[in-house]
Amino acid sequence: MDPLAIGHVIRVQGDTVEVQISVPNLHIDYHGTVYRVGRLGTYVTLPSERVSLIGYIIGIGAHGELEPGPDPAKPRRITMTVQLLGTVRNDTFQRGVSEYPTLGDPVRLGVDEDFELIFGCFDDLAAGREQRRAFPMGRFAVDTDFEVKVLGKEFFAKHVAVMGNSGSGKSCTTAKIVHEALRLPYSQVVLFDMHGEYAAAFSDDTGQPAANVTYLSDRNLVLPYWMLHYEEFEQLFLDTNNPANLNAQKIFLRAAFEKLKRPAADELDLLCEYTIDTPVYYSIEDLKTYAENMNEARFVLNTHQYAFARLAHRTLPVEEQERLLLTRRMDFNKGNPEGEVLHAAYYGKLLGLVNLIETRLNDRRYDFLLRPFEQASRNPYLAERLQADASPGTLSKTVAWVIRQMLGRMDQRKNLTIVDLSGLPFDVVDTTVAALTRTLFDFNFWSPPEVRQPVLLVFEEAHNYLPRNAGNRKTFARDAVEKVAKEGRKYGVSAMIVSQRPSEISETVLSQCNSMVLMRMNNPDDQEYAARVVSDQFRSLIELLPGLRPGEGFIIGDAVLMPMRTLIDLPPKLPRSGDVDFFGMWSSGSAAGEVEPIIDRWWRQDRTAPSTTATSVPNESVPATAEPLPEAALPPPLPPQPRPANQQTMSAAEQKLAALSALLSDADE
Repeated sequence: MDPLAIGHVIRVQGDTVEVQISVPNLHIDYHGTVYRVGRLGTYVTLPSERVSLIGYIIGIGAHGELEPGPDPAKPRRITMTVQLLGTVRNDTFQRGVSEYPTLGDPVRLGVDEDFELIFGCFDDLAAGREQRRAFPMGRFAVDTDFEVKVLGKEFFAKHVAVMGNSGSGKSCTTAKIVHEALRLPYSQVVLFDMHGEYAAAFSDDTGQPAANVTYLSDRNLVLPYWMLHYEEFEQLFLDTNNPANLNAQKIFLRAAFEKLKRPAADELDLLCEYTIDTPVYYSIEDLKTYAENMNEARFVLNTHQYAFARLAHRTLPVEEQERLLLTRRMDFNKGNPEGEVLHAAYYGKLLGLVNLIETRLNDRRYDFLLRPFEQASRNPYLAERLQADASPGTLSKTVAWVIRQMLGRMDQRKNLTIVDLSGLPFDVVDTTVAALTRTLFDFNFWSPPEVRQPVLLVFEEAHNYLPRNAGNRKTFARDAVEKVAKEGRKYGVSAMIVSQRPSEISETVLSQCNSMVLMRMNNPDDQEYAARVVSDQFRSLIELLPGLRPGEGFIIGDAVLMPMRTLIDLPPKLPRSGDVDFFGMWSSGSAAGEVEPIIDRWWRQDRTAPSTTATSVPNESVPATAEPLPEAALPPPLPPQPRPANQQTMSAAEQKLAALSALLSDADE
């Protein structure tokens, strides 16, 4: 009798088999090891004449009534439900089932010998070449003697999803996957970090980014505004408070983009090809000036001449007048003077647009986008390459340096670029992810196949900017990532989606992920949604997700031979994503920071390192509003005046200020 026999088949439906257990006490002693029969998440084999099937236990139940009393007898029949996963033929494991069992076929418990065969077949599949074909992810949860590996090509080339509750180990799993990718000398990963967690996982012992890592935050990220598409720029700057003015603003912006981009297009010989979406340079200050002028524009009655306040400007050719409107603030008469007519399309309708442009320009949080030349001064790689005094065509070519930095193609090769989104205004996160994703996709799209370099884009906390339902708001990041999901693998651009709320993510994106790491997931909506986007063969695994431990997950997809319940290894360095120990810190206390330095960091939008005092740290983000008065311009100091004994002697600055105040008072008198 087979010592591992545990029952026989009593029902077959598709890839699901129902088995009646014949082991009376649900235990088997095999080679000195006692195995429990019928545990969820364990494996069984179904041998036949030519092949053996490998299955996974997804359910167990008892049939028949129990006898009443304090010690009832066991149920008359115990059955379990098995999901068929693969076939062993000629000592070789293959995924999928081609021959199905019949009623009465025996069922055996899966043990080490079976796992050795499965993992051995995988090792054979991953071997045989000079380059690595697989990388380790962790240990097999059913038997930790076995190491779980995944095939690199199948894992990265067809998109990946890492999903699970907060605290399930997603961040560590993501860091582990990226660390494995970085072991390859020519890998390229761009990671969008929503909460500033991953710098710690890819830094050296001093806390600085590792030698092969570029870290970009709101302090040094440069995304020039001329890289935005028209609709992305429109969403940031259109004033929607007055719907009656929306159409006028849209018409103006389209016309302005065409005119402002023309000098760069002319210099680059693109006059026949450029559009309002072509990423060539234009001045946003000129755009603001043009909008202010057109908001007050008037025409000379019955002509196309602009009715400027100065008569000399009225007689200029229309082309020259248009040039002035684009580059200088022009004056128009107020009121309703005779012989003048208001600009029918724009007059009084562009003020909201002007105000939003001015507000964004004055908000230093938008410097990475709207003040790229100032922002580049804090980016060592771009500081000398992005100069405001260059010609429009030359400035347009600086996009190449931005792309080089994102793709690590600098003097020293970088394999990972971390884009820390935590310091950016939330309303521009969508636009930032969209612009960078689209740019990197377009770069690979237009690269000749022989020089195309694959790149992995990691979208951490993706539910924040890849929503399933966006309402009436346009979602540029979702559109860009959906394009990558549908077409990216053809051009060497792959996506890795990381989220704790899969039910809030675009179904188009998740459905294109061929490989998935499913971790603990308790929310019924998330479970149902995840079940819809995985293949039908693995839907039953979703019901097991709530019982997974932190750091444990199912790896499914073409990168593994069958779904592997895996204890995922920790990365060499952990991301800064651990939960705060409320109870422990409340019990033992912790060092409380001084309030003033923390407020200073808040003002400066600086989360990297604590500052000293407000006066000892120079404020690079706020320019001086006026030059100090020279010494000669100040009146001579007044003779010292007696002061109360409890006050200190006046400083030199106080003396100068008092002297200046006295001088002004004398002048008023």
